[in-house]
Amino acid sequence: VAATDHYTEAHSIYQSQLGDSKEVAMVLKKLGDLNQEDGALDAARELYGAALEMEVTAHGQYLPRTLNAAGGNCLKADDFRSAMEFHRRALQIQKKSQAQQGGAKQKQKYEMYETLVRIGNVYYTERNDFRNIRSNGVDYREFIESGFLGWIANAHDMRGEYIKAIKFYEESLQIYMDRKGKEAKRETALTLNRLGSLTRELGRYDEAMDYHQKALNIQKTGSGLAKAMTAETCVLMGMVKSKMGEFKNALDLYEDSLLVLKNALGEGHSSSWKTMAQIGSVHFELSNYDQAMAVLLEVERSQLASVGDDDRDTLETQALLGRVLSANGQYEEAVEKLRDVCERQKKLFGSNHPTIADTLAYIGFSFLDQGMVTEARGQFVDCYNMRKKFFTVDQIHIADSMVDIIRARSGQPERALAIYRNAMEVYKEYLSDDHVQIGRLHVYEGDSYAELLNNSTAISTAIKHYKKARDIFNKAYEGECAIDSAMVAVQ
Repeated sequence: VAATDHYTEAHSIYQSQLGDSKEVAMVLKKLGDLNQEDGALDAARELYGAALEMEVTAHGQYLPRTLNAAGGNCLKADDFRSAMEFHRRALQIQKKSQAQQGGAKQKQKYEMYETLVRIGNVYYTERNDFRNIRSNGVDYREFIESGFLGWIANAHDMRGEYIKAIKFYEESLQIYMDRKGKEAKRETALTLNRLGSLTRELGRYDEAMDYHQKALNIQKTGSGLAKAMTAETCVLMGMVKSKMGEFKNALDLYEDSLLVLKNALGEGHSSSWKTMAQIGSVHFELSNYDQAMAVLLEVERSQLASVGDDDRDTLETQALLGRVLSANGQYEEAVEKLRDVCERQKKLFGSNHPTIADTLAYIGFSFLDQGMVTEARGQFVDCYNMRKKFFTVDQIHIADSMVDIIRARSGQPERALAIYRNAMEVYKEYLSDDHVQIGRLHVYEGDSYAELLNNSTAISTAIKHYKKARDIFNKAYEGECAIDSAMVAVQ
């Protein structure tokens, strides 16, 4: 009530002194927001309408944020047609602004993603509203055929809303599978690969591999499809293999695919850089830090020269470089680089995103390796709080964060063991029994048992966990020296 009173007074002052102005439009929009929050949808609609009229006078056009707010208000009132019209107008203005500027700035891109997500909300809400008579609703045939479902899915992906993105891609997939022709096959394969990438991000690795295999089968049978597309699918399969801890298999897929991509698209193509970055990531996992650094620096130079430092792939490469720096003991440089990456990721994705959470964890690892447990714990807690916005407690990301936080809180072995046991249950839902992540968890459990000095069986139990970890690491790294193997040997 107090906020409404203040904005009402501000409106009166601005109107009397400035007349029709952008300040008056802004206050009207704010009053509309407050009324919508209070459930006064009719009043909010009138205020948004007045704000839009004022914006035309003050700015020469409607502002997308007000159009989206008006659309959201209409959706709450089950006025689907008006809601869709408001959001479509917002999207048209955003696209026009992007075209005029020769490519959208990151903030504008994120605002466009929000509009697309809002359009998707109208689509799904109306479709699932049994009270609505479809003949009086929005006609979605043109909407679907124009590829809007894929755009909305991509918008959810860029916002880190992977499960929502999957729903839209699954619906797109059904549409493409019902069509005939080369283009339909191409779109089917692309959509299958997008679904594979999203399920990989959710830790559903077997499902991800299945999607990519289906895409590969389509691409191999298609007579007119380029070899580069099958190579890109193999790279995606390699990314799943890497997540599954099968680093040598992943490396073979990357190296074979890179040769095909360089021959088909050239060394300077973005697909070649992405593949090289994945090669660098595997060398990092195998503790081949010099090789990882050399590859990733080459990729970074190419990406900075072509797509710039605010590109998603560039930021991923630079985050990997930060991790390699940390592994080499160059902690100050590592933290500086990772913090810079984190700030630019926030400009690209907004304040919260799973990728930003990952970077916070990497900074935490660098602090933890230095023995700076308080600083590490702060990063891990921030990472955990961000991941909670996107993942549930039974997903691997939350288990990872819980493990990281307790590792940065020494002197509590009993509590640590309880968390590790819970994490192990989650890991075994997603990972094979011989996955390196499970091996690391055995090391942490061994460390905690070793702390229980008053327990007569603690040391023998610790040794059992270390032996399990050793066997897992020997299998994963095929006997090669890696940091995980070295750590368990020291224990």
